Amino acid sequence: MTSSNIRIALSVLLALGVFSVACHKSARVQRNADVGPVIKDTVRVVAPITDPSVVAFFKDTSVVNVFSAEGQIFGLPVQRQSLRATLRKEREQWQARKPRDYQFLLRVACFCPGPRGWLLIQVRSGQPLRAWDTTGKSAAIIDWSTFSIDGLYDNLERTADINGQVQIAFDPRWHFPRYVYAVASPGPDAWSTIDVRGLRPI
Repeated sequence: MTSSNIRIALSVLLALGVFSVACHKSARVQRNADVGPVIKDTVRVVAPITDPSVVAFFKDTSVVNVFSAEGQIFGLPVQRQSLRATLRKEREQWQARKPRDYQFLLRVACFCPGPRGWLLIQVRSGQPLRAWDTTGKSAAIIDWSTFSIDGLYDNLERTADINGQVQIAFDPRWHFPRYVYAVASPGPDAWSTIDVRGLRPI
């Protein structure tokens, strides 16, 4: 990938809020012969909390492609205003219908580090508070891959500023973005996808 492609890739991922620290290599550790022996950390590591009851929520995620043909495609910048108008209309309907507390399945993928697994996200009072992976283990709440539906809409509004292509499909009942594919010009490495499904009030 050329340096120009890398800059473009970072712009679309930052716009979508799905830029991962996994895309960076670890800095080389400097060794010093004068440094004494390292004392092993004696703090006890607590294992992730596992909740077997959440595994059932992932039953409809077994066969899903990262890329989908569904949804409307917006070429940017030509259709930028049309995308923004669509996001505004759908978000207004989401705001009118959204439950105060809810949970949903989320999968985020990008060219680096690639597809990630599904997570069950629990949102209360508009904020993502808990997350689990497909085995029922608790997952960390981090900005780039765990967000609420409102947070997803915020990311999409920033994505409308890129030059490239955005493909998006909305849930017909709740009006949340259920599939998003974005790629910045000239691509093709600067892509990211977001899948959302199984939203239910709690």
